[in-house]
Amino acid sequence: MQKLNKEACTGCGACYNICPMEAISIKEDKYGFYKPVIDEQKCTNCGLCEKTCPLDNYDSKNNPPKAYALINKDENTRLKSASGGAFSAFAKYILEQNGVVYGVIWDKNIVAVHSRATTLQEVEKMYTSKYVQSNTLDTFKQAKKDLEDGKQVLFSGTPCQIAGLKSYLRKTYDNLITVDLICHGTPSPLAFEKYKQEFLKENNEDKIVNLNFRSKKRGWGSFYTLIINTDKKEYCIDGSKSPYLKAFGNLSLNKSCTNCQFNKIPRIADITIGDFWGVDDYDKTLNDKKGLSIILVNNEKGQRFLKLADNNIKIKEVPFDVVTPKNPNIYTSSKAHKNRTEFLEELCVQNKSLKYCVKKYLKTPVHIILYRLLPNCAKDFIKYKILKMEK
Repeated sequence: MQKLNKEACTGCGACYNICPMEAISIKEDKYGFYKPVIDEQKCTNCGLCEKTCPLDNYDSKNNPPKAYALINKDENTRLKSASGGAFSAFAKYILEQNGVVYGVIWDKNIVAVHSRATTLQEVEKMYTSKYVQSNTLDTFKQAKKDLEDGKQVLFSGTPCQIAGLKSYLRKTYDNLITVDLICHGTPSPLAFEKYKQEFLKENNEDKIVNLNFRSKKRGWGSFYTLIINTDKKEYCIDGSKSPYLKAFGNLSLNKSCTNCQFNKIPRIADITIGDFWGVDDYDKTLNDKKGLSIILVNNEKGQRFLKLADNNIKIKEVPFDVVTPKNPNIYTSSKAHKNRTEFLEELCVQNKSLKYCVKKYLKTPVHIILYRLLPNCAKDFIKYKILKMEK
């Protein structure tokens, strides 16, 4: 375990959950990312952690996926969801079978953690995207117990977390359905914490009680409306002006996210969910501006589950190649920003403010500023010349 490349570690929690001596804890590194730490006094060198790490054990044999556009039939649920409400529809079906759903919620301190849900009220806390690395805590152990007890289990998470769960379980379960995300990467929890604290100070507030990165108050579109609820009022923020979401672009990502072993085809989860970005280029009639999911069904189990959950959804099969242009993270990693290390060093180690660091390391190049100032006719001419050169 000590020999493993810590930069490649995703912090999935598989080693923590498998350790029989409780010698492994998950702690934040200097940049705030969750990483395993070994207590040498408790460790017996059994090797289970190394055998369980998905970095060494990931082997997907899934077939190429089928792609579907999806919306949740329940309009209110879809509006509460980040895209078309795919996760909520799947979770509802599992609950109807007296099953258990695992997903990410905000805890009382607005920290992203995996949680177990057996009611719709608990599942609703898992709606919408949490743009930060989540801590899986003991959910792998809990899910295994539920599976061994014969319960239907839906476990959702990032591709690396699903890989960690499967590696931890060490065998297949017919009563388990896994759902991963089209994942851009996970930002630093410490960067998120600094953003929250700076927001409270700037607005003279005491406590954030809820946060929604993907509100549909302004519709479902290419950029996000961030809603922050404090104990006093609600703030509606243009995502393009949020320093945290600006950094999420590529400045604040985990190092492992920029060379992800799990963001590729074939996918490791039974079903992959995300936004159907670029749908207007394919079929504008599918886009009612209220949110549309794209789902990839990656194997026969996923296909069977989709048919079982059919009462809760409307779907249309679409060609796989129309999905990928605006969703490159289906098959490739996000590229690290050239200033990533310097940004995190100043932000997390030197304790500079998030707003200062984002402004310093996301400066717009002069040639882009000049281009934006040009009239449209000049821009069109430049695009024409570039295309001609590429040909």
